[in-house]
Amino acid sequence: MATQTAPNQTREKMLKGLGYQKSGEIEKAQRCYKQVLKKLPNNADALHLLGVTYRQLGYPKRAIEYIQKAIGVNANQAPFYANLARAMMDVGTDAESMLAVAEKALSLNPQEKEALNIKGIALTSLQQTDEAEEIFQHLLVRFPEFGDAYRNYGLLLRENKDYKKAIAFFHRAVQLNPDNPQNYIERSRCRHEQKDFKVAEAELAEALERFPDNADLKHEAARVLFSISRTDVGVKYAEEAVEDNPNNYHRLVTLAVQYLMLGRGDEAVQTFLKAKKLAPAGAAGIDWNLSLAYLSVGDLTNGWALHHARFGDANSTANKRIFDAPEWEGEDISDKTVLAWCDQGLGDALRGCTMLHELIERAGKVVLEVAPKTVPWFQRSFPEAHVRAAQIKPDLTTDENDFDLTANLVDIAKFFRPDFESFGNARTPPFSFDLDLAHTFFDRLKSRADKPIVGIGWRSRNLAIYRARYYLSAPEFYPIIDMEDVTFVNLQYLSALKEIQFFEAKSKGAFVNFEDVDLFDDLEAAAALTACCDLVVSANVSVTEVSGVLDVPTIRFGPQEAALTLGQDGVPWHPSTTYLRMDENKLAVDMVPTIRQTLEDHLSTFDPSRRNKRLQLDTGAS
Repeated sequence: MATQTAPNQTREKMLKGLGYQKSGEIEKAQRCYKQVLKKLPNNADALHLLGVTYRQLGYPKRAIEYIQKAIGVNANQAPFYANLARAMMDVGTDAESMLAVAEKALSLNPQEKEALNIKGIALTSLQQTDEAEEIFQHLLVRFPEFGDAYRNYGLLLRENKDYKKAIAFFHRAVQLNPDNPQNYIERSRCRHEQKDFKVAEAELAEALERFPDNADLKHEAARVLFSISRTDVGVKYAEEAVEDNPNNYHRLVTLAVQYLMLGRGDEAVQTFLKAKKLAPAGAAGIDWNLSLAYLSVGDLTNGWALHHARFGDANSTANKRIFDAPEWEGEDISDKTVLAWCDQGLGDALRGCTMLHELIERAGKVVLEVAPKTVPWFQRSFPEAHVRAAQIKPDLTTDENDFDLTANLVDIAKFFRPDFESFGNARTPPFSFDLDLAHTFFDRLKSRADKPIVGIGWRSRNLAIYRARYYLSAPEFYPIIDMEDVTFVNLQYLSALKEIQFFEAKSKGAFVNFEDVDLFDDLEAAAALTACCDLVVSANVSVTEVSGVLDVPTIRFGPQEAALTLGQDGVPWHPSTTYLRMDENKLAVDMVPTIRQTLEDHLSTFDPSRRNKRLQLDTGAS
């Protein structure tokens, strides 16, 4: 019987190894290549393919070692350089070095597809997107079934914010390589950028059925679920992702924000602190979220100290204005003019201005810049300040220079609200209203004045999916106010005609809507009408901030909100507000019985004297 020659045995082992490698049996392939190398330690092909198997198994450094040995034996093989560049990418090698290795492969074979792919990736990292795009387009024409090229082209398109087109390429990558979980993750991230959360959630659910143990997919699912305010589900995925890799600071941050929204503040603080230790210096977002976590457990000192970090977080809605004048740091300002400003919306401006009287007492002069529609009401409430509309240029600078220092209305809390005792010492109410205008509104309600007058609001104008679950529709809200001997006044700004008609038809005269009052743009009128109420019941929107700064008793319902409640049962900013926190496992409609019962409890001790005193209708009231 004839025996095989050594070259034939080597060839047979190499072919067997390649077969195992193609079928995904990587460890078996490795044994074949190692057997070849035991007899022929300088076999370039075996060295190269063994290196590739190490990269496939997640050991890119070992892969680089073997592929470099292969190149040392035979320096004229384009695939060697292409796979070396791929392993270099896996270990995080700089784009310039990856590009140089890919170029070497292409000098040997201009059509080496993996080298073209790596070159496109490197050029994308180097912001040379036009050339990178040409390479990916060439790859897809020549190799239309090359799934990696579709994914990498999608990454380039996402970088250029061409999300719709990018999704199409990620989707094709999923079709071509359905066994690569990274394709599903990249598609989800693009959906995330588009705020197409529901589709992303569904696609990730399918991916997790296919890869139930993939921690990267679990992390991505947690991110998406957080974005649609489903932390009750997302926290499980986030915990499992961290358990898989407890040293990944991105995963720790994702878990910490879930804890924060679930009201698990102490766990949020500890998890953010772990993330901060592991993150590179200046990692965006951690300090800002850590600030909220501290505030959520009532740690005002650490919370306010880090609150300024919101300006460095790309996911924050804060707008950092740019001034030539320095920021006030708590020093003597009795001879200075201070510009007070707010970086967010109406609710934050109202809450921040609860401290403005104290700033006015400290400063020589205060200039308050606010949104144009708020100027009349704010000027009425703070006559000692000069209130004007903020004139902000597109680059967030201003031409105004009539001030010495600036003071952000949120960040001055570290000076004026360092502890809970300072909230108790604040002026109440901090805002005033147009008394004459309030009297004209009250005259229209006078026939009902012997009964409770309750202002109502049920939603925000922003009904994005991550917010809408905390609001109620008009039909969902109606059971709260389906009661006799109470007048309900509409305070819902931008309410739809069909909502008003619904309440009018159902309430049989108990619901009053002032059609001539613009509750959104005319804040003087909105404040005066709110002042006519004995009580306000509303979702967690600016309606409740208006009633809060006027010291009108308020029932407010919404999610965990660290900077509002500061770890307390109520709302320190507004002592007359009762805050009903939603369980993240439930929807707002599930809270209706609780809101109704709380309203009934308030009305059971109805006494119009507080309202009459506010309106100066009963001068004999104590």
